[in-house]
Formats: sequence, C-alpha cells, structure tokens
Amino acid sequence: MENLLITQAAAVQETQQAAAYKKKQQSCLLTGLAGSSKPVFFAAMDKLLGGKGSLCFITASREEIRAYRRELSYLYPDLPMQELYPVSLPRVQADTQSLELQAGRAAALRVLAGEERGIVFITAEAWQQKQLRPSGITSKELVLKLGEEHEQQSVLARLIELGYERTEQVDALGQFCLRGDILDIYPINSNAPVRIEWFDNELDAMRSFDVNTQRSLQSLESVKIAPLVVDESLAAYDADIFAYCAPETLVVVDEPVNVFSMLEKLDKENKEHAAELFKKDELLAQCAEQGVQLVSALAHSYLRGLPSLNIPVRSVAPYNKNINLLIEDLKNWLADGITPVVMLSGSIKARGFADNLRNYQLEGCFAVQQLKPGVINVTYGDLDHGFRFWDTDWLLLTENDIFGMQKRKRLHAKNQGQQLQYFSDIKAGDYVVHKVHGIGRYVGVENVLVNGVHRDYLLLAYAGEDKLYVPVEQVNMLHKYVGSEGSVPRLSKMGGKDWQRTTAKAAKAITELAEELLKLYAQRQIMPGHAFSPDTVMQQEFEEAFPYEETPDQLKAIAEIKADMEKPQPMERLLCGDVGYGKTEVAIRAAFKAVVDGKQVAVLAPTTVLAQQHYLTFKERMRNFGVNVEMLNRFCSAKEQRQTLEALQEGKVDILIGTHRLLQADVQFPNLGLLIIDEEQRFGVAQKEKIKKWHLGIDVLSLSATPIPRTLHMALVNGRDMSVIESPPEDRLPVETYVSEYNDGMIKEALERELRRGGRIYYISNRVSGLEEIAIKLRKLVPGINIKIAHGQMNEEMLEDAMISFYEGNCDVLLCTTIVENGLDVPLANTIIIDGAENFGLSQLYQMRGRVGRSSRLAYAYFVYKPNKALSEIAEKRLQAIRDFTELGAGFKIAMRDLEIRGAGNLLGPQQHGHITGIGFAAYCEMLEQTISRLKDGKETVPEPEPVLELTADAYIPDGYIADPRYKMELYRRFSEMEYAQRDDLMDELIDRFGNPPPEVEMLWRIASLKGLCRALGIRGINVRQNILRITFGEKAQVKPEAVLALLEQHKRTMTFKNGKESQLTYRMALEKLPPLEWLEKTLPSLALG
Repeated sequence: MENLLITQAAAVQETQQAAAYKKKQQSCLLTGLAGSSKPVFFAAMDKLLGGKGSLCFITASREEIRAYRRELSYLYPDLPMQELYPVSLPRVQADTQSLELQAGRAAALRVLAGEERGIVFITAEAWQQKQLRPSGITSKELVLKLGEEHEQQSVLARLIELGYERTEQVDALGQFCLRGDILDIYPINSNAPVRIEWFDNELDAMRSFDVNTQRSLQSLESVKIAPLVVDESLAAYDADIFAYCAPETLVVVDEPVNVFSMLEKLDKENKEHAAELFKKDELLAQCAEQGVQLVSALAHSYLRGLPSLNIPVRSVAPYNKNINLLIEDLKNWLADGITPVVMLSGSIKARGFADNLRNYQLEGCFAVQQLKPGVINVTYGDLDHGFRFWDTDWLLLTENDIFGMQKRKRLHAKNQGQQLQYFSDIKAGDYVVHKVHGIGRYVGVENVLVNGVHRDYLLLAYAGEDKLYVPVEQVNMLHKYVGSEGSVPRLSKMGGKDWQRTTAKAAKAITELAEELLKLYAQRQIMPGHAFSPDTVMQQEFEEAFPYEETPDQLKAIAEIKADMEKPQPMERLLCGDVGYGKTEVAIRAAFKAVVDGKQVAVLAPTTVLAQQHYLTFKERMRNFGVNVEMLNRFCSAKEQRQTLEALQEGKVDILIGTHRLLQADVQFPNLGLLIIDEEQRFGVAQKEKIKKWHLGIDVLSLSATPIPRTLHMALVNGRDMSVIESPPEDRLPVETYVSEYNDGMIKEALERELRRGGRIYYISNRVSGLEEIAIKLRKLVPGINIKIAHGQMNEEMLEDAMISFYEGNCDVLLCTTIVENGLDVPLANTIIIDGAENFGLSQLYQMRGRVGRSSRLAYAYFVYKPNKALSEIAEKRLQAIRDFTELGAGFKIAMRDLEIRGAGNLLGPQQHGHITGIGFAAYCEMLEQTISRLKDGKETVPEPEPVLELTADAYIPDGYIADPRYKMELYRRFSEMEYAQRDDLMDELIDRFGNPPPEVEMLWRIASLKGLCRALGIRGINVRQNILRITFGEKAQVKPEAVLALLEQHKRTMTFKNGKESQLTYRMALEKLPPLEWLEKTLPSLALG
C-alpha cells in the first residue's frame, strides 16, 4: 500500500541523490537526520531503489533498535524483523545452547542474503564478531526439492550429521521424526516445521505445518535445512556481515560516533578474544568499501573521504497540549502554501480530529495514500516526532508533538514452545490406574484375534501373574499414575478387595476435604462482600499514567479482576504470569480501584526485600494521586511500627505492604476491601487459610509466576478463578541456558564475561556451610572479584546490607542460597550460576532463572551439577524440563510439569498425601471434582454410560501405519472421545500427519463416528447378530418420534419397536441390500432432533 509520507520523502532531491550513490554501491555520509525522519528517509530511499532488497540497521546498542523497530513496523507492517544476536565468546560447546537464539541468527542471515526480504538489526557487539564463512554454512546445507529422488535413510543420516535430534514428535526447533513415508523436520532456518512425503524414493509432497496442532499450513516447492552444529575443526570464522549481504541489501550505520565508541569499549572488554573480533579500523574500512549509508544528526570526523550529503530537515517544536498555539500555526502554514500532515495513533482518532478542525474554521481531510495540498491532511501511524524537509511544501506533526509523549506501543513476539499433555503420555512400563481394577503396569498395545476379528487391546499387568486386556475404545478408563516422588506404587490384585478399600478410604478423606473447602468457598459466596463501583474518571487517569502499552493478556486480566470486584460476592482469583510480565501493574490497578472506593488494601509479600520493592513501586506509581502507602516489616523500628498501626486503625493508611508481620493480631484494618498475595507459592497452606478466615468478606487476588500445584489444581478443578498473562514484554530475549557438569574453566569464563560487560552475577548453592569455601574458590579463579554472601541464617540487617549493596552495584557477585528465588529486581544482574542444580525443585530453578534477563541484554543461566555424579531420574527430568522451556512465558507449563515430576506431593496438605499415593493424582482429582459437584448441587451426577456397539469388523491401527505406541494411545483416546461433528476434521488430520489410512483405520474411524452419533442421540447400544440388528435407546434419547414412525412404516414386515424404560428397535436384515454399518450411517442421522 502506498504511504503518503514515503511518497513525499521520495520526491526530496537529497533522497534521490542518496539512492543514486547506493545504485553505484558507493558509501556516503548522511547528516542532519534525527528521530523519526531517519526511518522515513530510508523507506523513501528503498522505494526509489525498487523496494526489492532487505534493510539492515547497525546500531550502538539495543536501545536504538527499540525506537527503529516501532517506527519501521508502521512503515513496513508486513516485513519480518530479525535481530542478529551476538554469540557468546569463546564459542562454547556446552550440553545445550538456546536454539531460539540460533534460529534468530539464522533468520537474520537469511534476510541479509536476500532469500527473504525483511529488516535486520545488528548491534555493535554482533557486528564486531567474525562470522562463519557463508560457504561453511551453504556447503553443509541440505536442499530437498519436490520430485527429486532421495534415499530415505541417507536423508536421515544427513540430518543427524547436521545436528538434528530424532524425536517421537516435532515440538521444537532442531527436531525431526519419521512416520512411515512421512518426515517432519523443524529446520533452524525456517519459521515453521516442514512435512515431507515420499513415494518410493521420490519426494512426493512438501508442506509447512503448525507445531501446536500438527496440521499442515501451505505447500512448498523446496526446503533448505541449515546445519545446527558446525564442525569446529573445519570451520573458518573470518567473514564479516557484508559477506552475507546481497548487493541490493541497504545497510545503514546509525550514529557512527556512538557505534564506534561502543566498539572501542568492547575492544577493551574483550582483549583475550581479540582473534575472534574485527578491530575498529577494519570495520571502518568495510564501511568505506561496501556501499554503506552512515547516518547521523551532526557532522563527525569519521571517513572524511566519502561523499557526504547534508539533508535539510529539522524537527518540529512540541505544543504540549497548547491547542490555540497549534491552530494559529496551522493557519499560518496554510497561508504560506505549506500543507501540514497531522499523524495520530489510530484511524478513528484521525477521522475525529479531521472533523473537529471545522470548529476552528479549518479544513481537514483524512488521508492515507495521497497528499491533498492546501488543506490539513490527517493520517494515522506510529512515528514518534514530526519533522520538515526545508525545500518542500509539507511538514509532519505527530500526536506526541501535540499532546506530549503517548504510550509506547509494544511489538508482539510469537511465542512457541512444547505443548504439555496433561496426564496423558502413557509409555510402556508406566504405572496406570484403571477405574475398576486399580493400579497396574502398562505393557503395551497387543493385537488379538477374537471370533475371526482383529482388535487392538491395551495389556496391563497386575499383582501375581494377572493380566488385563482393555479394549482400546475404553482407553478413558485409564490414567497415568502420578503419585509422590520416588515411591513405587503397589500393584493391585485383580478381583481383590484392596483396591476397593483404598478408594473407599480416599473417598472418605476427599469428602471431608471437599466439605472444608466448599464451606470456605460457600461462606465466601454467601458472605456479602463489597461490590466496588464501576471505574471512575480518576481510575482512567491513573491507568493512562502507565508509560507502556498494556499487553492483550494484561488488559484481559485487568478486565476480569475488575468484573469480579464489582460483584457482591468476594473475589477469589489467581493471576499467573511469568516473572516480570507485568502482574504488579495489574495488582496496582486493582488496589487503586479499592482505594478510590474508600477501602483499605493489604499487600502480603513473602520476603522483606520483596516487600521493600513493592513499597517503592506502589508509592512511585501512586505519588500524584494522594494515596497513602505504608510498609510494615522487621526493619521498621518499634516506634515506626506503632505509628503505622495507629494510623491504620484510624483509617489514615490506604495501602499497607508487609511480610508475615501483617498476620499478627495487633494489625487491625477497620475497612479492609482487598488483599493481594504476591508470590503465592511461598506461603504455606496454613498461613493462607489463616488469612482467608481472618477476613471472610474481602476480595483476594493472588499473584504467582509458578503457581504451586495445589493452587494450580484448585484453579483447574473450579475451586477458584484464574487469569493468565502469557504475552511477554517487548524486547525480552530468552535466557541463554546451559546445563552441564561443573567445570572451573566454564565458571571462570562466565564470571569474566559478565564483569567485562559491567554486569552482576548471582551464584547460588543450597548449602550454607559451603558458601565460604566457594567464595575462596571464586576469588582464586578471578582475582580481585568482590563477593557478598547472603543466606537465611544471617541476621536480618546483615542480609539486607548484602542484598542492598548488590542491588546498588557495590559488589560483583552475590553468593547465596535460594533466598534470591524471589528477591530483588536487579536489571544489571544478567548471569546466574546454580551450583548443585540437581538438588532444587523445578519451580525453584525456574524462579531463579527469572531473576536474570530483565533488561534488554542477553542473559545467561548455568545449571551445573557435580561431575561424574549419577543424577536421579527425577533430577534429570527437572533439568531437562528447564532446558526445554527456555522460551518466555513458560511458567505455567513448568507448573504443569512440576505436577507430574513432584507427583502430587503435599498437594492438599499432609493428611491427603497418603491417599494421593494410594490412588494416583488423576483419579484423586476426578473424585474431588465429582465430590465437589455432588456437595454443591446436592445430587450425584452419574455420567451417561458410553454407547456399546457390537459390530464385527477389523478396526484397529496396524503397526505398518503407526508403529509408535505413544501416537497409538493418543489416537485411540481421540477416537474414543470424538464427537460426530468433528469426524471429518480428525480424518483430515490423520491423512495429513500419517498418510492415507489403511482399511482397518478407516473402519475404526467409521465406528468411532457412529459411536459419537449414538452419544448425541442418547442411544445406549447397537447389536448385530445373525442378521438381526437391535438399537437400544436410553431414557433421555434425543430422537424425533415421527422419524422412528416413518422407519417402521417403511419396513412394516421386518421392523418392530418395543416401548419401555429403554425402548428397543429390532430390524431383521435378511432382505436389506446394505451392510449393517452402512445402513446405520445412512439412517441414524435422520433420527436426530432439529
């Protein structure tokens, strides 16, 4: 689409001169451009050059990228934007490196090379690093084209050679899997995974697919697969960025003075890696030769010999909401023959503004593509500041120029990660729970011949030599056993009484627990709470004062919380959001809403340090709104505490923030309306219940990054409401995560790298007694390093001193125990080393990793374990999980995985623990859910029995079609739950993922469709024996009586109908031409109501 500004800027003489230099591949210096005129100028230049090549911007740091990114995404809404991330030096081959960063780098190089048009940003740090020679990558690339002949095994061997990992299913970058003639692969250089089908040795079809649904997206002609690992002995790292750039790529060095002074700083920091970096002078020489645009606001002394252009442009003076002055200027400009263009942030705003100009006797028009001279052109877009090219007869004003700084738009990154399947991945050898027969071990899927018909059965082994064959359509009777960590369950005896006894005991305990929970919950529902009034003007002003644009998830969470507060029942909501995703802002808005309504707010934090941080945040945010925020913790002197408590009782304190101290008897709120609990997972069950009993009628909002399984499951089992914030704040990089054995060299390297960047380091070990030894060792490794020790056994003041000195940057390393897990927000801390990582729980590991990476710099997390130590299976699973979930927003998934690993542990307090171990977590939750609904509604909800179809047919999934038992289980489960309306969708998915189904699978699908139809119609069973078909209808059958009568009329002689509690239709089929299944498929849909 034409853009009015780009069209106008392309007509400027200097833009045309700059484009002419670029056509000759001649570098030039551009001065005079600043702020928003830069992106517009280069977009106009790109237009003059035919809009074919990619654009590349080299900046001093990521701060400049942020501004460019926002404005360019308005000028080029459809172009992909990539950043060429710097690699960590020296190039380490640890056990794992973040594939996401690697993929980002590959995508950036692809755009530079012109394989895909886009925009690439490169910081000085990345520009200075020597790249792998392009030939080193392309010579290794595997290129597959449609119609070519390739031996399947040789392609697989190549993929393994390129470093790809063979898995059961492709969930993430760098994986591939083979199912029969179908190969799925997620190349590191591709935005989506690819599915390739063979016919003999010919590549018959290629298409990209969605990693979450596993369904195909679009057809492809060819696919390029770049290597994941490079053979270091053969690799030559000596290429610069320009070795990758296509001739038509437009390269811009932004503010050369800043870029080159940053390079000088980096040179000093990275002296020992000098061989892997270009020197400043070499980069200057590259700029001179490679047809680069060096753009700056002011003239400078670099590369004097190059042709230079001074662009006659200047910025516009801001109006700071002075509308009269604006109107006067607009009139003067029009009188001088200059056309003003006013840019607002949205099209509705722009149209409104254009109409409003009439009130000031000015003519305005809404314009997007063409400039209309002589009137005020109002358009919409996202540029920060206006400007004017001197020799032209138009100028630009933006919303910021007129009304002052507006909210900054966020750019949303697409967030992909492995999907977690809940309680469903059952593998051979796992313990499973059968609803009737109890705990057995799952052996696998067996195909058995019964009465001349082949069927698949799930084979379970029980105590003694007992075996149970479960028909696959009853797969729903099974759950994976998730008990407590490390304990092996007892296998049940078939036909024995022990399983019934165990379930009966558990049922009794569950009923007691459910009654207790529901009593609290019911009391909260009946207790008249305070219904807060709708938002006031003051609330809107307060929310507009937030300097960032909210993410969509934040807005949704805010709306849900406000709606709950406005209801008369007390709120009980859990807000899950990853570490640093803006939960606090949501809580602050809820608190403000309560204060405006004349209520008091209590904020409960688990640690003194966190309480301190909240205190500063709340106070700062509410400074201009007259809200009185106070803090209560162990650091306040007795006198201060007394004063605060007196003011609280008199109602003079609006918001009180504190630790467990708030739960003591002397803290009296005369008018409490809202309780906010931060880092909910840190409070014990007892403390939480104490809080809730303490104030029954108040609204409670709990915040948590990894909700502990208890609350997570309560939220899933309807005990409370839950909001989730998943969209990450703009400009966050995933944390580069390494998992490996402890190695002095690696630790030394990690410390030195962070110190060179001027950052801080967390070093965590869970043994207090060993901290001093570690400190001595670290001082030996890196002489002169300044270390502070912090652990929970120190007295409060020393601990606070250590934390604060680290926060303020007076020491390099904070050597501590897990006390940091919910500690301070230190933007400078960008490396965390966790020693003995195998000893921590998953949510702890996750929380600790979340302490770094809070600024726009790349952060590192090292999880190290003792060399040569055999890890327990649980520890290994944990470390794998933390490695798998490096992407942003994994907190919620981690909690789910923790549920599986920790087992259900002390999910609902110690007395329930035994019962969970006894019957497994899934069965426990199911019983809890049923008990709660029984107690709520006062009646037992008996699920409708599944329809039973007795048809003789070979219906199963043969090994030749799908060999992997995991997929078989998944599909049998899907078939058994399939609704009639979804039948075609499931068939499409089967063909897409596994190829055309054989007759047995097609039969399975037909029977499953029929079963889904019976479920919808309320048919209890269908039986076919010796040419007699019987259909049994349930009491609440949903069928049209007239349709049944019409059937009886049609088959007078061969069909009878018996009425009763369960009516039955009998059809003697000796004369019927159609086979029974086909007749049913044709006839049953006509019986459906509506």
